[in-house]
Amino acid sequence: MTHSSTSDLSVHIIGTGLIGASLALALQRAGYTISGEDIDPRSLEIARKIGIPGRDASSEPDVVVVSVPPSQAASVLSRASASFKNATITDLTSVKGSVLHDAVAAGADTRRLVSVHPMAGREVSGPRGARDDLFQDRTWVITPFSETEQFRIDLIKGLIESLGSTWVDMDVEKHDRVAALVSHAPQIMSSVLAGELVEQSASDLAISGVALTEMTRIAASDPQLWQEILIANSPDVINVVDSLISRLSQFREAIANRDAGSISEIMIRGNVGRKQIPGKHGGNQKSFEAVNVMISDQPGALAQLFTAAGELGVNLEDVRIEHVMGRPSGIVQLFVQQSELATLESGLESRGFDTRGRA
Repeated sequence: MTHSSTSDLSVHIIGTGLIGASLALALQRAGYTISGEDIDPRSLEIARKIGIPGRDASSEPDVVVVSVPPSQAASVLSRASASFKNATITDLTSVKGSVLHDAVAAGADTRRLVSVHPMAGREVSGPRGARDDLFQDRTWVITPFSETEQFRIDLIKGLIESLGSTWVDMDVEKHDRVAALVSHAPQIMSSVLAGELVEQSASDLAISGVALTEMTRIAASDPQLWQEILIANSPDVINVVDSLISRLSQFREAIANRDAGSISEIMIRGNVGRKQIPGKHGGNQKSFEAVNVMISDQPGALAQLFTAAGELGVNLEDVRIEHVMGRPSGIVQLFVQQSELATLESGLESRGFDTRGRA
């Protein structure tokens, strides 16, 4: 079973929520023939409106993607395996151990099942939030079975690469352990911190800045979905939470005892750990320099700034925006390589932009 190009491949997606719909749009842009279904009529209606068609029942798709919550994934995988006798089956669940165990027990064909987890998402849910660039430069974890046919693994790897993504192989146990730390724990910490704001007055929160906003961004995530994820991966999640509680207790004691050395040691450990996170395009994280630019909060202002940077021939490595409380303006941090810093700063100043120094 070989295909000369993506245009020869058809992909059917079961579950057109945020991830499923985003994948459909991304695959469509990459040249695949896509279709989608969903048991929720509202999600399905939106999916149709954004260009995700239904399946042609006269032919079987080459790939079937299961993109449903963990509690539904095992049964949907087994049904897909039974309904589509020749298709390569994959799922996008963020928990693998319990889901795949139950799927196999229910009859899923492990020769055709290539389970994956795209490390991508947003703090919104549903197909209204779908984006065709959601997987750009993202890493996917592939967790096939030992008996999975190699050409099916290669097919899924090619699909991932066609989206501008990269992939890593990982066994199921390791995936769930690592996901608990790098994906599930951040959600827990964000939700707990945001919960501390509930009883605070609006006047008190008026002094909050970008740090609080960034740390609580994913607290807006879907509670129902995360309830399922955390329960499905509870053993590994509990291990990470226990470690976090222990380290937070150590931090608390250091502060209570005014132990400057211990406080510094914990902060330095955080500095070192932060540098371990992969940077742009999955490589080692690099240190970039930033130029701060004050712009008005009005249509077209940000576009003019980006256009100016492009005219200067400067590649923007990252962008962050901090709105100024109580003012119709914001500070945009443009991160660039050290070698391009002077060009960007002087070039923007010559074009009349209000630069506020380097960060």
